[in-house]
Amino acid sequence: MKMEKNIFKGIVMLITVIFSFITIKAPSQPTSPTLKIGDKAPGLMVTKWVKGNPVSGFEAGKVYVVEFWATWCQPCIAGMPHLSDLADKYRKDISVIGVSIMERGDDILSRVENFVQKSGDKMRYLVAADSANYMRDNWLYGAGERGIPYSFIVDKNGEIAWCGYPKSLDRVLPLIIEGKWDNKKAELDRKEGKRLSIIDGNDIVAKLNPFMGNPGNPIGALAEIEKILLENPGLKYYPKLGHFTFWSLIKTDPDMAVEFAKEWFAINDFPSWKTVTDAVMNMVGRNVKLPKAVYELAAESFQAQIDNYPGSMNIPVTFNEIARLEYLAGNKEKAITAQVRAIEEAKRNVSFSPSELVKFEENLSNYKK
Repeated sequence: MKMEKNIFKGIVMLITVIFSFITIKAPSQPTSPTLKIGDKAPGLMVTKWVKGNPVSGFEAGKVYVVEFWATWCQPCIAGMPHLSDLADKYRKDISVIGVSIMERGDDILSRVENFVQKSGDKMRYLVAADSANYMRDNWLYGAGERGIPYSFIVDKNGEIAWCGYPKSLDRVLPLIIEGKWDNKKAELDRKEGKRLSIIDGNDIVAKLNPFMGNPGNPIGALAEIEKILLENPGLKYYPKLGHFTFWSLIKTDPDMAVEFAKEWFAINDFPSWKTVTDAVMNMVGRNVKLPKAVYELAAESFQAQIDNYPGSMNIPVTFNEIARLEYLAGNKEKAITAQVRAIEEAKRNVSFSPSELVKFEENLSNYKK
């Protein structure tokens, strides 16, 4: 597979999907972050409170979630139901504030207002629009971050207790509400995470690239990964090391690959679903027989990509691949359902190849036999 023969290209593709789409990048940011966990939260300076009663400041004894989003950010939109559910669940203890930043084009306020109005009950929390980039600069950029969606939790003392991607709010919110959270430890953990992110870079690629190929030397790769983890055990589930780990395990111990992937997904805000689908489809393309659980994991990973960043996916082709995987897993009915969806999506796409559509229909006939 080209990705394994030129792993640098593959890694760039992976990181592009995970961090350039899901974690939407802003054009620039201050070079010296100043906002840390444990610091007093910056003020709330917005152009307008678009939904809900205005919040002039952080009330002592109350917890706040401040999330940054934009109308063009698909991952932000995909996460709105989750944020609304949290607002409902902890309504007695917290206020959730969604602040629109980094909007594009003219008449920004009207665009935000229209979006919020159309969203209706999907956004069951306070919503505001940034004022002259104050919120972006003093919160997001101040913390050294540049991607959205991104959340901050302000504790009962008005201090930043946590910052990160919204998926982790479920884990940290109860602890902060109950007063069981240590801001100093959280800041140390965040610094360690930044350190590990730097290590999980080109050095990791250079060390593991020589072991890649079809079939390459996956046993050697796993031995090298073990050495890396002896020095930095916290790297285990980081994007690049996780990528190489899964590719090596799928060739040596597919069942362990599934176990690793599930752990990897559970601990990450933005799981590397594409690593799984690329690796498994590489094996399928080479007619390597795999356990049922592997096919099912890959099908779930394709579906997760559709759900989380549909704009980057060829929807008809992806459902066709899901159907193929479900069929290989022995899940005939699921295969038929997915193939029907692939055909429906293909017919909605006026530019979809008629010859490919014929192949899709042939696949459906085969699955029904």
